[in-house]
Amino acid sequence: MGSIDPPPIKLPSIKLDTTLAELYKRASPKTAGLRLGLASCGVTSAVDLTPDFQRNSRYPYQDQALIKVPRRQLTLDNTNLRKSIAKKYLSLIPQRDAFIAGAMPVILFNLGQSPKQIEHDRREAETTISVLDCAQRPDLIFCPGPIKIPLQPEQDHGHGIDKLDYKVVLDGLEANQDRLTRDLETHWFLNSKAALARSGLPTPRSEILETEGVPPEDPESCCRVCAAAASSSSSPGSAAELPLFPAKCTGPRGRWLAAQKDRILSAARARPVPFVFKTQQAFGGAGTWLVRTAEQKSALLAELAGDDSDNDDDDGVLGKLLAQVTSSNAHLGPATVLLSELVGADGDGKTVVGDYGLTFVVTDRDDEADGGAAHFLAASEQNTDGSNAWIGSTISYPRQEQLRRKFEGLMRQTAAWLARYGYIGPVGVDVLEVKKSGSGQGETEFFIVDLNARISGSMSLPLLRGHFVGRGLTCASSVSIVAKGGRAGFIQRWRKPFEEGRMLILSWYEDPEAGESIAEVVIGGENEERLQELVQRVRENIEEVTL
Repeated sequence: MGSIDPPPIKLPSIKLDTTLAELYKRASPKTAGLRLGLASCGVTSAVDLTPDFQRNSRYPYQDQALIKVPRRQLTLDNTNLRKSIAKKYLSLIPQRDAFIAGAMPVILFNLGQSPKQIEHDRREAETTISVLDCAQRPDLIFCPGPIKIPLQPEQDHGHGIDKLDYKVVLDGLEANQDRLTRDLETHWFLNSKAALARSGLPTPRSEILETEGVPPEDPESCCRVCAAAASSSSSPGSAAELPLFPAKCTGPRGRWLAAQKDRILSAARARPVPFVFKTQQAFGGAGTWLVRTAEQKSALLAELAGDDSDNDDDDGVLGKLLAQVTSSNAHLGPATVLLSELVGADGDGKTVVGDYGLTFVVTDRDDEADGGAAHFLAASEQNTDGSNAWIGSTISYPRQEQLRRKFEGLMRQTAAWLARYGYIGPVGVDVLEVKKSGSGQGETEFFIVDLNARISGSMSLPLLRGHFVGRGLTCASSVSIVAKGGRAGFIQRWRKPFEEGRMLILSWYEDPEAGESIAEVVIGGENEERLQELVQRVRENIEEVTL
Protein backbone atom coordinates (compact mmCIF):
# COMPACT_ATOMS: atom_id res chain seq x y z
CA MET A 1 0.00 0.00 0.00
CA GLY A 2 1.56 3.26 -1.10
CA SER A 3 2.08 6.27 1.09
CA ILE A 4 -0.33 9.19 0.92
CA ASP A 5 1.26 12.54 0.21
CA PRO A 6 0.23 15.30 2.62
CA PRO A 7 -2.11 17.90 1.15
CA PRO A 8 -0.42 21.00 -0.31
CA ILE A 9 0.51 23.71 2.18
CA LYS A 10 -1.41 26.93 1.72
CA LEU A 11 0.59 29.86 3.03
CA PRO A 12 -1.35 32.99 3.97
CA SER A 13 -0.79 36.14 1.95
CA ILE A 14 1.19 38.68 3.95
CA LYS A 15 0.37 42.38 3.88
CA LEU A 16 2.78 44.75 5.58
CA ASP A 17 1.51 47.76 7.52
CA THR A 18 3.75 49.89 5.35
CA THR A 19 6.87 49.44 3.22
CA LEU A 20 10.25 51.03 2.72
CA ALA A 21 9.02 52.58 -0.53
CA GLU A 22 6.14 54.28 1.31
CA LEU A 23 8.37 55.35 4.20
CA TYR A 24 10.87 56.94 1.81
CA LYS A 25 8.09 58.93 0.13
CA ARG A 26 6.80 60.08 3.50
CA ALA A 27 10.27 60.97 4.72
CA SER A 28 11.11 63.22 1.80
CA PRO A 29 8.17 64.70 -0.09
CA LYS A 30 10.60 66.68 -2.26
CA THR A 31 11.75 63.47 -3.94
CA ALA A 32 8.49 61.49 -3.60
CA GLY A 33 7.95 61.70 -7.35
CA LEU A 34 11.24 60.00 -8.19
CA ARG A 35 11.56 56.28 -8.84
CA LEU A 36 13.90 55.20 -6.05
CA GLY A 37 15.86 51.97 -6.19
CA LEU A 38 17.56 50.12 -3.33
CA ALA A 39 20.86 48.22 -3.33
CA SER A 40 20.94 45.94 -0.30
CA CYS A 41 23.72 43.63 0.81
CA GLY A 42 26.24 43.08 3.54
CA VAL A 43 29.83 44.27 3.32
CA THR A 44 33.26 42.98 4.21
CA SER A 45 36.84 44.16 3.84
CA ALA A 46 38.20 40.68 4.47
CA VAL A 47 37.95 38.86 1.14
CA ASP A 48 36.38 39.13 -2.32
CA LEU A 49 32.94 37.49 -2.23
CA THR A 50 32.80 36.90 -5.98
CA PRO A 51 34.96 38.06 -8.93
CA ASP A 52 32.49 40.92 -9.43
CA PHE A 53 31.89 41.70 -5.77
CA GLN A 54 35.26 42.61 -4.34
CA ARG A 55 36.10 43.43 -0.76
CA ASN A 56 35.86 47.06 0.32
CA SER A 57 39.27 48.71 0.50
CA ARG A 58 38.56 52.44 0.26
CA TYR A 59 35.71 52.24 2.79
CA PRO A 60 36.79 49.51 5.23
CA TYR A 61 34.29 47.66 7.41
CA GLN A 62 35.13 45.29 10.22
CA ASP A 63 32.79 42.30 10.10
CA GLN A 64 33.17 38.92 11.82
CA ALA A 65 35.35 37.56 9.01
CA LEU A 66 37.88 40.38 9.23
CA ILE A 67 37.96 40.29 13.04
CA LYS A 68 37.86 36.56 13.74
CA VAL A 69 39.37 34.74 10.74
CA PRO A 70 43.19 34.40 10.72
CA ARG A 71 44.86 36.39 7.96
CA ARG A 72 46.27 33.27 6.29
CA GLN A 73 42.71 32.07 5.60
CA LEU A 74 41.61 35.34 3.96
CA THR A 75 42.66 34.39 0.43
CA LEU A 76 41.04 33.84 -2.93
CA ASP A 77 41.77 30.14 -2.52
CA ASN A 78 39.50 29.85 0.52
CA THR A 79 36.33 29.19 -1.48
CA ASN A 80 34.42 27.75 1.47
CA LEU A 81 34.87 30.92 3.51
CA ARG A 82 33.98 33.18 0.60
CA LYS A 83 30.86 31.15 -0.17
CA SER A 84 29.81 31.17 3.49
CA ILE A 85 30.04 34.96 3.72
CA ALA A 86 28.47 35.47 0.28
CA LYS A 87 25.38 33.46 1.29
CA LYS A 88 24.84 35.81 4.24
CA TYR A 89 25.77 39.09 2.60
CA LEU A 90 24.47 38.58 -0.95
CA SER A 91 21.32 36.58 -0.18
CA LEU A 92 20.24 36.46 3.48
CA ILE A 93 20.47 40.23 4.09
CA PRO A 94 19.25 41.43 0.66
CA GLN A 95 16.20 39.13 0.68
CA ARG A 96 15.33 40.30 4.19
CA ASP A 97 15.39 43.94 3.08
CA ALA A 98 13.61 43.17 -0.21
CA PHE A 99 10.77 41.59 1.77
CA ILE A 100 9.91 44.95 3.34
CA ALA A 101 10.89 47.14 0.36
CA GLY A 102 7.49 47.35 -1.28
CA ALA A 103 6.84 48.53 -4.83
CA MET A 104 10.35 49.66 -5.77
CA PRO A 105 13.33 48.24 -7.69
CA VAL A 106 15.68 46.27 -5.43
CA ILE A 107 19.19 45.41 -6.61
CA LEU A 108 20.52 41.99 -5.61
CA PHE A 109 23.91 40.52 -6.48
CA ASN A 110 24.56 37.05 -7.87
CA LEU A 111 26.52 34.55 -5.82
CA GLY A 112 27.79 32.80 -8.94
CA GLN A 113 28.26 33.43 -12.64
CA SER A 114 26.88 30.30 -14.29
CA PRO A 115 23.35 30.36 -15.75
CA LYS A 116 22.36 27.65 -13.24
CA GLN A 117 23.61 29.71 -10.29
CA ILE A 118 22.01 32.91 -11.56
CA GLU A 119 18.67 31.12 -11.94
CA HIS A 120 19.01 29.62 -8.44
CA ASP A 121 19.62 33.07 -6.91
CA ARG A 122 16.55 34.46 -8.66
CA ARG A 123 14.31 31.53 -7.76
CA GLU A 124 15.20 31.70 -4.06
CA ALA A 125 14.49 35.44 -3.82
CA GLU A 126 11.29 35.30 -5.88
CA THR A 127 9.95 32.42 -3.78
CA THR A 128 10.58 34.44 -0.62
CA ILE A 129 8.62 37.49 -1.76
CA SER A 130 5.86 35.43 -3.45
CA VAL A 131 3.88 35.34 -0.17
CA LEU A 132 3.58 39.13 -0.12
CA ASP A 133 0.49 40.99 -1.24
CA CYS A 134 0.94 41.59 -4.98
CA ALA A 135 0.94 45.38 -4.55
CA GLN A 136 3.85 45.18 -2.09
CA ARG A 137 6.25 43.02 -4.08
CA PRO A 138 9.52 44.67 -5.16
CA ASP A 139 10.94 44.58 -8.66
CA LEU A 140 13.98 42.32 -8.21
CA ILE A 141 16.98 43.23 -10.38
CA PHE A 142 19.99 40.91 -10.32
CA CYS A 143 23.46 41.96 -11.39
CA PRO A 144 27.03 40.63 -10.91
CA GLY A 145 28.42 43.38 -8.66
CA PRO A 146 28.17 47.00 -7.47
CA ILE A 147 30.05 48.46 -10.41
CA LYS A 148 27.62 46.78 -12.81
CA ILE A 149 24.35 48.07 -11.32
CA PRO A 150 22.16 48.96 -14.34
CA LEU A 151 21.76 52.69 -13.80
CA GLN A 152 23.00 54.00 -17.13
CA PRO A 153 20.33 54.47 -19.83
CA GLU A 154 21.88 51.84 -22.08
CA GLN A 155 21.97 49.37 -19.19
CA ASP A 156 18.64 50.24 -17.61
CA HIS A 157 16.47 47.81 -19.60
CA GLY A 158 13.34 49.71 -18.63
CA HIS A 159 13.90 49.81 -14.86
CA GLY A 160 13.69 53.61 -14.86
CA ILE A 161 15.62 54.19 -11.63
CA ASP A 162 16.02 57.91 -10.94
CA LYS A 163 17.99 57.64 -7.68
CA LEU A 164 19.61 54.73 -5.87
CA ASP A 165 19.54 54.28 -2.11
CA TYR A 166 21.85 51.71 -0.51
CA LYS A 167 22.28 49.88 2.77
CA VAL A 168 26.05 50.12 3.23
CA VAL A 169 28.83 52.00 1.46
CA LEU A 170 30.38 49.89 -1.31
CA ASP A 171 33.55 50.85 -3.16
CA GLY A 172 31.87 49.98 -6.46
CA LEU A 173 29.11 52.56 -5.94
CA GLU A 174 31.54 55.43 -6.55
CA ALA A 175 30.97 55.03 -10.29
CA ASN A 176 27.34 56.09 -9.77
CA GLN A 177 27.86 58.76 -7.07
CA ASP A 178 25.72 61.29 -8.96
CA ARG A 179 22.78 58.86 -8.97
CA LEU A 180 22.93 58.06 -5.24
CA THR A 181 20.65 59.48 -2.55
CA ARG A 182 23.59 60.49 -0.37
CA ASP A 183 27.33 61.07 -0.40
CA LEU A 184 29.34 57.89 0.26
CA GLU A 185 31.97 59.46 2.51
CA THR A 186 29.36 61.23 4.61
CA HIS A 187 27.34 58.06 5.04
CA TRP A 188 30.43 56.06 6.04
CA PHE A 189 31.31 58.80 8.53
CA LEU A 190 27.82 58.82 10.09
CA ASN A 191 28.09 55.09 10.79
CA SER A 192 31.54 55.34 12.36
CA LYS A 193 32.12 54.91 16.09
CA ALA A 194 34.20 58.07 16.34
CA ALA A 195 31.40 60.14 14.80
CA LEU A 196 28.96 58.90 17.44
CA ALA A 197 31.47 59.57 20.23
CA ARG A 198 31.88 63.18 19.06
CA SER A 199 28.23 63.78 18.13
CA GLY A 200 27.09 65.29 21.42
CA LEU A 201 24.41 62.62 21.68
CA PRO A 202 24.15 60.78 25.01
CA THR A 203 26.72 58.02 24.59
CA PRO A 204 29.34 56.40 26.85
CA ARG A 205 32.52 58.44 27.37
CA SER A 206 35.22 57.32 24.97
CA GLU A 207 38.93 57.75 24.37
CA ILE A 208 39.47 57.97 20.61
CA LEU A 209 42.77 56.63 19.26
CA GLU A 210 43.55 57.69 15.72
CA THR A 211 46.42 56.63 13.49
CA GLU A 212 49.21 59.05 12.74
CA GLY A 213 50.39 59.54 9.20
CA VAL A 214 50.06 57.11 6.30
CA PRO A 215 52.20 54.03 5.62
CA PRO A 216 54.22 53.91 2.41
CA GLU A 217 52.04 52.07 -0.10
CA ASP A 218 54.70 50.67 -2.46
CA PRO A 219 56.15 47.44 -1.01
CA GLU A 220 58.81 47.36 -3.71
CA SER A 221 60.41 50.53 -2.32
CA CYS A 222 60.11 49.53 1.33
CA CYS A 223 62.51 46.62 1.85
CA ARG A 224 63.49 43.26 0.37
CA VAL A 225 61.07 41.36 2.59
CA CYS A 226 58.09 43.48 1.46
CA ALA A 227 59.14 43.28 -2.18
CA ALA A 228 59.42 39.49 -1.98
CA ALA A 229 56.04 39.21 -0.25
CA ALA A 230 54.41 41.41 -2.91
CA SER A 231 55.91 39.30 -5.68
CA SER A 232 54.71 36.09 -4.04
CA SER A 233 51.16 37.36 -3.42
CA SER A 234 50.77 38.32 -7.08
CA SER A 235 51.44 34.79 -8.32
CA PRO A 236 48.45 32.66 -9.42
CA GLY A 237 46.75 30.64 -6.68
CA SER A 238 48.26 32.55 -3.76
CA ALA A 239 46.66 35.97 -3.94
CA ALA A 240 46.09 37.38 -0.46
CA GLU A 241 42.96 39.50 -0.19
CA LEU A 242 44.27 41.73 2.58
CA PRO A 243 47.37 43.91 2.24
CA LEU A 244 50.22 42.52 4.30
CA PHE A 245 53.03 44.17 6.24
CA PRO A 246 55.37 41.18 6.72
CA ALA A 247 56.48 40.56 10.30
CA LYS A 248 60.15 40.75 9.26
CA CYS A 249 59.78 44.05 7.38
CA THR A 250 62.83 46.26 8.06
CA GLY A 251 61.57 49.31 6.18
CA PRO A 252 59.27 52.29 6.82
CA ARG A 253 56.07 50.26 6.46
CA GLY A 254 57.02 47.98 9.32
CA ARG A 255 58.13 50.90 11.49
CA TRP A 256 54.85 52.73 10.89
CA LEU A 257 52.85 49.61 11.72
CA ALA A 258 54.85 48.98 14.92
CA ALA A 259 54.41 52.56 16.10
CA GLN A 260 50.64 52.54 15.58
CA LYS A 261 50.17 49.15 17.22
CA ASP A 262 52.28 50.21 20.18
CA ARG A 263 50.19 53.36 20.77
CA ILE A 264 46.92 51.41 20.74
CA LEU A 265 48.19 48.48 22.78
CA SER A 266 49.76 50.80 25.35
CA ALA A 267 46.46 52.65 25.79
CA ALA A 268 44.56 49.37 26.15
CA ARG A 269 47.08 48.03 28.69
CA ALA A 270 46.80 51.20 30.73
CA ARG A 271 43.00 51.14 30.74
CA PRO A 272 41.60 49.64 33.95
CA VAL A 273 38.82 47.09 33.62
CA PRO A 274 35.96 47.21 32.92
CA PHE A 275 35.89 48.92 29.52
CA VAL A 276 34.72 48.44 25.93
CA PHE A 277 37.12 48.23 22.97
CA LYS A 278 35.62 49.14 19.58
CA THR A 279 36.86 49.32 16.02
CA GLN A 280 35.75 52.20 13.85
CA GLN A 281 33.26 50.68 11.41
CA ALA A 282 31.65 47.46 12.60
CA PHE A 283 29.09 45.31 10.81
CA GLY A 284 26.92 42.48 12.16
CA GLY A 285 27.94 42.97 15.78
CA ALA A 286 31.68 42.56 15.10
CA GLY A 287 34.47 44.79 16.32
CA THR A 288 33.28 45.20 19.92
CA TRP A 289 34.87 43.61 22.98
CA LEU A 290 33.27 43.90 26.43
CA VAL A 291 36.20 43.65 28.82
CA ARG A 292 35.06 42.97 32.38
CA THR A 293 37.96 41.03 33.89
CA ALA A 294 41.76 40.95 33.84
CA GLU A 295 41.58 37.63 31.98
CA GLN A 296 39.38 39.14 29.26
CA LYS A 297 41.78 42.06 28.99
CA SER A 298 44.74 39.71 28.47
CA ALA A 299 42.80 37.82 25.82
CA LEU A 300 41.91 41.08 24.04
CA LEU A 301 45.53 42.27 24.00
CA ALA A 302 46.66 38.93 22.56
CA GLU A 303 43.96 39.04 19.88
CA LEU A 304 44.81 42.61 18.94
CA ALA A 305 48.55 41.95 18.72
CA GLY A 306 48.35 38.49 17.15
CA ASP A 307 50.06 36.85 20.14
CA ASP A 308 47.41 34.12 20.12
CA SER A 309 48.56 32.87 16.72
CA ASP A 310 51.34 30.48 15.76
CA ASN A 311 51.80 32.22 12.41
CA ASP A 312 54.69 34.69 12.25
CA ASP A 313 52.86 36.88 9.72
CA ASP A 314 49.59 36.97 11.66
CA ASP A 315 49.82 40.40 13.31
CA GLY A 316 46.37 40.20 14.86
CA VAL A 317 43.33 42.38 14.55
CA LEU A 318 45.36 45.59 14.64
CA GLY A 319 47.62 44.42 11.85
CA LYS A 320 44.63 43.73 9.62
CA LEU A 321 43.07 47.09 10.48
CA LEU A 322 46.19 49.18 10.05
CA ALA A 323 47.22 47.58 6.76
CA GLN A 324 44.04 49.02 5.20
CA VAL A 325 45.03 52.64 5.82
CA THR A 326 45.94 54.29 2.51
CA SER A 327 46.44 57.80 1.21
CA SER A 328 42.93 57.68 -0.31
CA ASN A 329 41.10 56.84 2.91
CA ALA A 330 43.35 58.03 5.76
CA HIS A 331 41.19 61.14 6.25
CA LEU A 332 38.28 58.86 7.15
CA GLY A 333 40.20 57.27 10.02
CA PRO A 334 39.48 53.65 9.00
CA ALA A 335 41.76 52.19 11.69
CA THR A 336 40.61 54.45 14.52
CA VAL A 337 39.69 52.54 17.68
CA LEU A 338 37.83 53.56 20.84
CA LEU A 339 38.17 52.72 24.51
CA SER A 340 34.81 53.38 26.16
CA GLU A 341 33.24 53.07 29.56
CA LEU A 342 31.19 49.92 30.12
CA VAL A 343 27.81 51.25 31.22
CA GLY A 344 26.29 49.29 34.07
CA ALA A 345 29.53 47.67 35.17
CA ASP A 346 30.08 47.03 38.86
CA GLY A 347 31.15 50.18 40.65
CA ASP A 348 30.15 52.73 37.98
CA GLY A 349 27.02 53.74 39.88
CA LYS A 350 24.73 53.00 36.91
CA THR A 351 22.12 50.24 36.88
CA VAL A 352 20.89 49.14 33.46
CA VAL A 353 17.12 48.67 33.52
CA GLY A 354 16.48 48.35 29.78
CA ASP A 355 18.31 47.32 26.58
CA TYR A 356 16.53 48.33 23.36
CA GLY A 357 16.95 48.31 19.61
CA LEU A 358 15.24 51.55 18.52
CA THR A 359 14.15 51.80 14.88
CA PHE A 360 12.89 54.98 13.22
CA VAL A 361 13.05 57.00 10.00
CA VAL A 362 14.72 60.41 9.74
CA THR A 363 12.56 62.78 7.71
CA ASP A 364 13.20 66.15 6.12
CA ARG A 365 9.86 67.54 7.27
CA ASP A 366 8.85 68.78 10.71
CA ASP A 367 5.11 68.82 11.07
CA GLU A 368 2.73 67.45 13.63
CA ALA A 369 1.33 64.75 11.35
CA ASP A 370 4.71 63.19 10.79
CA GLY A 371 5.86 63.36 14.39
CA GLY A 372 8.71 65.74 13.66
CA ALA A 373 12.06 64.82 12.17
CA ALA A 374 11.85 61.23 13.44
CA HIS A 375 9.12 58.75 12.52
CA PHE A 376 9.03 56.01 15.17
CA LEU A 377 8.81 52.41 14.00
CA ALA A 378 9.65 50.23 17.00
CA ALA A 379 11.71 49.51 20.06
CA SER A 380 12.66 45.84 20.25
CA GLU A 381 15.02 43.70 22.29
CA GLN A 382 18.09 42.49 20.45
CA ASN A 383 19.32 38.91 20.75
CA THR A 384 23.06 38.25 20.55
CA ASP A 385 25.29 35.22 20.95
CA GLY A 386 28.22 34.83 23.34
CA SER A 387 30.46 36.87 21.02
CA ASN A 388 28.08 39.84 20.89
CA ALA A 389 27.04 38.96 17.30
CA TRP A 390 23.46 39.78 16.33
CA ILE A 391 21.20 36.72 15.83
CA GLY A 392 17.71 38.26 15.95
CA SER A 393 15.25 40.58 17.73
CA THR A 394 12.03 40.37 19.76
CA ILE A 395 9.18 42.91 19.80
CA SER A 396 6.14 43.38 22.07
CA TYR A 397 3.41 45.15 20.09
CA PRO A 398 1.26 46.35 23.05
CA ARG A 399 4.26 48.21 24.50
CA GLN A 400 5.11 50.20 21.38
CA GLU A 401 3.06 53.34 22.11
CA GLN A 402 4.55 53.56 25.60
CA LEU A 403 8.04 53.07 24.17
CA ARG A 404 7.43 55.67 21.46
CA ARG A 405 6.70 58.26 24.16
CA LYS A 406 9.70 57.11 26.18
CA PHE A 407 12.13 57.56 23.29
CA GLU A 408 10.55 60.55 21.55
CA GLY A 409 13.12 63.05 22.81
CA LEU A 410 16.10 60.80 22.05
CA MET A 411 14.77 60.10 18.55
CA ARG A 412 14.36 63.78 17.76
CA GLN A 413 17.83 64.56 19.08
CA THR A 414 19.42 61.77 17.03
CA ALA A 415 17.44 62.63 13.91
CA ALA A 416 18.46 66.28 14.17
CA TRP A 417 22.14 65.31 14.29
CA LEU A 418 21.83 63.00 11.27
CA ALA A 419 19.77 65.54 9.33
CA ARG A 420 22.55 68.12 9.75
CA TYR A 421 24.60 65.91 7.45
CA GLY A 422 21.75 65.48 4.99
CA TYR A 423 20.77 61.97 6.04
CA ILE A 424 17.17 60.95 5.32
CA GLY A 425 16.08 57.36 5.84
CA PRO A 426 15.97 54.43 8.26
CA VAL A 427 18.03 54.29 11.44
CA GLY A 428 18.71 51.64 14.05
CA VAL A 429 19.97 52.72 17.49
CA ASP A 430 21.06 50.46 20.35
CA VAL A 431 20.04 52.14 23.61
CA LEU A 432 20.69 51.33 27.25
CA GLU A 433 18.24 52.74 29.80
CA VAL A 434 20.04 53.41 33.06
CA LYS A 435 18.75 54.37 36.50
CA LYS A 436 20.22 57.72 37.47
CA SER A 437 22.74 57.62 40.27
CA GLY A 438 21.17 58.52 43.61
CA SER A 439 17.70 58.73 42.11
CA GLY A 440 15.11 57.60 44.61
CA GLN A 441 12.22 58.28 42.20
CA GLY A 442 13.26 55.75 39.60
CA GLU A 443 14.42 58.42 37.14
CA THR A 444 16.37 57.05 34.20
CA GLU A 445 18.63 58.27 31.42
CA PHE A 446 19.64 56.86 28.04
CA PHE A 447 22.99 55.94 26.52
CA ILE A 448 23.33 55.27 22.80
CA VAL A 449 25.86 52.45 22.51
CA ASP A 450 25.59 52.01 18.74
CA LEU A 451 24.04 53.91 15.85
CA ASN A 452 23.45 52.50 12.36
CA ALA A 453 22.20 54.93 9.73
CA ARG A 454 20.83 52.16 7.52
CA ILE A 455 18.07 49.53 7.36
CA SER A 456 18.30 47.57 10.60
CA GLY A 457 17.92 43.82 10.93
CA SER A 458 14.81 44.22 13.07
CA MET A 459 12.97 46.66 10.79
CA SER A 460 10.57 43.99 9.54
CA LEU A 461 9.04 43.49 13.00
CA PRO A 462 7.07 46.77 13.25
CA LEU A 463 5.94 46.45 9.62
CA LEU A 464 4.42 43.02 10.42
CA ARG A 465 2.38 44.31 13.35
CA GLY A 466 -0.98 44.05 11.61
CA HIS A 467 -0.21 40.57 10.31
CA PHE A 468 0.51 39.22 13.79
CA VAL A 469 -1.86 41.28 15.95
CA GLY A 470 -4.72 40.47 13.58
CA ARG A 471 -4.15 36.82 14.45
CA GLY A 472 -4.09 37.42 18.19
CA LEU A 473 -0.29 37.32 18.34
CA THR A 474 1.00 40.16 20.50
CA CYS A 475 4.74 39.69 20.09
CA ALA A 476 7.20 38.39 17.53
CA SER A 477 10.84 37.41 17.20
CA SER A 478 13.20 37.12 14.24
CA VAL A 479 15.68 34.25 14.16
CA SER A 480 18.58 33.73 11.74
CA ILE A 481 19.11 30.00 11.20
CA VAL A 482 20.97 27.25 9.39
CA ALA A 483 18.61 24.35 8.63
CA LYS A 484 19.27 20.96 7.10
CA GLY A 485 17.66 20.47 3.72
CA GLY A 486 15.56 23.00 1.85
CA ARG A 487 12.69 25.43 2.25
CA ALA A 488 9.90 22.96 1.45
CA GLY A 489 11.07 20.49 4.08
CA PHE A 490 11.34 23.20 6.74
CA ILE A 491 7.85 24.51 6.01
CA GLN A 492 6.47 20.96 6.10
CA ARG A 493 8.12 20.35 9.47
CA TRP A 494 6.49 23.49 10.90
CA ARG A 495 3.38 23.24 8.75
CA LYS A 496 0.79 24.35 11.31
CA PRO A 497 2.60 27.55 12.43
CA PHE A 498 3.17 28.48 8.77
CA GLU A 499 -0.44 27.90 7.76
CA GLU A 500 -1.64 29.85 10.81
CA GLY A 501 0.59 32.78 9.85
CA ARG A 502 2.50 32.67 13.14
CA MET A 503 5.68 31.72 11.29
CA LEU A 504 6.97 33.22 8.06
CA ILE A 505 10.17 33.33 6.04
CA LEU A 506 11.86 36.69 5.48
CA SER A 507 14.86 35.24 3.70
CA TRP A 508 15.94 31.80 2.49
CA TYR A 509 18.90 30.50 0.54
CA GLU A 510 19.34 26.78 -0.06
CA ASP A 511 22.84 25.46 -0.74
CA PRO A 512 22.25 22.14 -2.55
CA GLU A 513 25.94 21.20 -2.41
CA ALA A 514 26.06 21.56 1.38
CA GLY A 515 22.61 20.02 1.89
CA GLU A 516 21.52 22.91 4.09
CA SER A 517 19.91 26.33 3.98
CA ILE A 518 20.55 29.70 5.56
CA ALA A 519 17.47 31.69 6.44
CA GLU A 520 15.72 34.27 8.57
CA VAL A 521 12.38 33.36 10.08
CA VAL A 522 9.90 35.50 12.04
CA ILE A 523 7.77 33.82 14.70
CA GLY A 524 4.72 35.26 16.47
CA GLY A 525 3.18 34.37 19.84
CA GLU A 526 0.07 35.15 21.87
CA ASN A 527 2.38 36.30 24.66
CA GLU A 528 6.09 36.27 25.33
CA GLU A 529 5.95 32.91 27.11
CA ARG A 530 4.22 31.18 24.18
CA LEU A 531 6.57 32.94 21.76
CA GLN A 532 9.69 31.76 23.54
CA GLU A 533 8.34 28.21 23.71
CA LEU A 534 8.04 28.07 19.91
CA VAL A 535 11.34 29.88 19.35
CA GLN A 536 13.08 27.40 21.63
CA ARG A 537 11.54 24.44 19.79
CA VAL A 538 12.83 25.84 16.49
CA ARG A 539 16.29 26.52 17.94
CA GLU A 540 16.57 22.93 19.18
CA ASN A 541 16.54 21.75 15.57
CA ILE A 542 18.76 24.31 13.88
CA GLU A 543 21.99 26.27 14.17
CA GLU A 544 21.86 30.02 14.61
CA VAL A 545 23.52 32.33 12.11
CA THR A 546 25.76 35.19 13.19
CA LEU A 547 26.37 38.02 10.74
